[in-house]
Amino acid sequence: MFFCRTKFSQDAGSSANTTTISNDQFSITRLEGYKYIRPLLFAEREFESGNLALIKQDIANYIDAEKKTGMLLSASVYLRVFLRGEWISVNSDSLYHPASMNKVPILITYLHMAESYNSLMNQKLFFEKHDKSLPVQTYTSKSLEPGHSYTIQELLHYMIAYSDNDATFLLLEHINLDMYNKTFTDIGLAKPSFKYDEFLMTARQYSLFMKELYNASYLSIPASEYATNLLTECDFKEGLLKKLPSTVVAAHKFGESGYGNVYELHESGIIYMGKNAYLITIMTKGTNIKYLSGVIADLSNLVYNKVTFD
Repeated sequence: MFFCRTKFSQDAGSSANTTTISNDQFSITRLEGYKYIRPLLFAEREFESGNLALIKQDIANYIDAEKKTGMLLSASVYLRVFLRGEWISVNSDSLYHPASMNKVPILITYLHMAESYNSLMNQKLFFEKHDKSLPVQTYTSKSLEPGHSYTIQELLHYMIAYSDNDATFLLLEHINLDMYNKTFTDIGLAKPSFKYDEFLMTARQYSLFMKELYNASYLSIPASEYATNLLTECDFKEGLLKKLPSTVVAAHKFGESGYGNVYELHESGIIYMGKNAYLITIMTKGTNIKYLSGVIADLSNLVYNKVTFD
């Protein structure tokens, strides 16, 4: 679970730093801000793929059936098959709080910072004690030990592999806020808000972070490889991977949040199948967080059994 604390000034601009040109087949997004180059971020097919239409219908049917139980309030799915550049999006306009999935753009920001400061990853930060004001997590793993110092590299590992909030907030206290904001605006998203109710995304929007890592279109190739390798160490197994073969490798991150009797659970991952891969982002809202993990597992299994690379 992830909540921002309003500890930073927010002077960075919120306007998009990209230019997107579309034609009948593709939309091309390039990064602005340079004198002689326009780096390519994404080349996206303009329309959803007919080849994935049956999978989309199966996803929609499953969601509609689960909503009738009253336990699932909403669910959205974004699927992209990298080999063909084809994609579909189900309930594409629904907004959710990314929660701990926001740890991926934090990771991207720190790797971007490290490209300018070579010694950053070895810099040590002191962890005094756990902040009891942080929300209680349903899915927990390893945590930092109070009274110890950790390198930035170790903190990033705790944040991604174990989704540790203590590591996350320690990193946030030392993040370059302008670069953090640019991690969003450089790919055409709004500057992230530090107000919970205003920090919302669609499944397709969140998928931009995973796409840029797989394509190595924002960070350097070594940094992108480092990030995706770290994401394969995420130890959450109750969602995307729960019903898949144990041999499946995935670079993934989950996020959870809750308020009142409404909970959100999301997961985004790159699923590797030999030399091929697909990206799937599932965002859900319902009355029981354990139930939502089952919805994510079912949808992931549905896609895994139907996606092809022909």
